[in-house]
Parts: sequence; structure tokens; C-alpha cells
Amino acid sequence: MDDPKLTLTDRLAIARIEARGIRRAMAGITVQPDIDRDIKRVKERARKRTTSKK
Repeated sequence: MDDPKLTLTDRLAIARIEARGIRRAMAGITVQPDIDRDIKRVKERARKRTTSKK
């Protein structure tokens, strides 16, 4: 599945989520399924938005 076209807001949301993951990794937390799930949620929302406009 191709990645949807992300707006600036979507990209900033993903960057914020990834920053949270980096902070956790620095603290020694290596298993972070919630980070992947949150990023997937942002991409899914963008995909729904782009398909509903057609």
C-alpha cells in the first residue's frame, strides 16, 4: 500500500510522535508498539481524507 499524501500538519504530528519515541529509547525503553500504532493512525486518517475528496 502506498503512503498517502501527507499535509504539513500530518508530518508535524508524525515528527512529534517520533520525538516521543526517541526520548523513550534514550531512557532505555526499546519496545514501543504504541508509537508505530500512532503513526499508522495518522497515515490512515490522511488516506481516508484523500480518498473521500475524489
